[in-house]
Amino acid sequence: MTLRALDRASVAEVKASKISRTDGYLVVAMRLYPRFLPRGLTDEYTKSLAPEAALFGRYRELKKQSGQQNLAFQAARYEQSFALSEEGMDDLARLAALSSSQSTFLICQCDRQEYCHVDLLLLMAERHFGAKIGKLPFAYEAFRERLRTGL
Repeated sequence: MTLRALDRASVAEVKASKISRTDGYLVVAMRLYPRFLPRGLTDEYTKSLAPEAALFGRYRELKKQSGQQNLAFQAARYEQSFALSEEGMDDLARLAALSSSQSTFLICQCDRQEYCHVDLLLLMAERHFGAKIGKLPFAYEAFRERLRTGL
């Protein structure tokens, strides 16, 4: 676990107590708060960090068809389409700043070895706000290029 950084965690890790509030500040960054995750296990729910509805809907339909999360993420073109609203950018800036003094975890349903919008959030926080981020499981070259050229 990285100390004083912005990092990723999954709902499963929080439910299994592999990551808890004693490890840092826990923020659910999903469109809907996950069922069966007691709110007392997290510090904040920030819907503004979730993918916009059309992108998320396209991904869910593709995942339903293929049964494969990583394939659906790529087919939905997350790296080419993901963006945040002004409110989302403000929340990301706030959490990036917090992460310089306290480990901060952005939580999603995705497991660590699955493509996830949270990784894209981490890359945005690193690029736009200078946040130190945890290790990413994938390169996300298309998204990194978008960040380099002005997302």
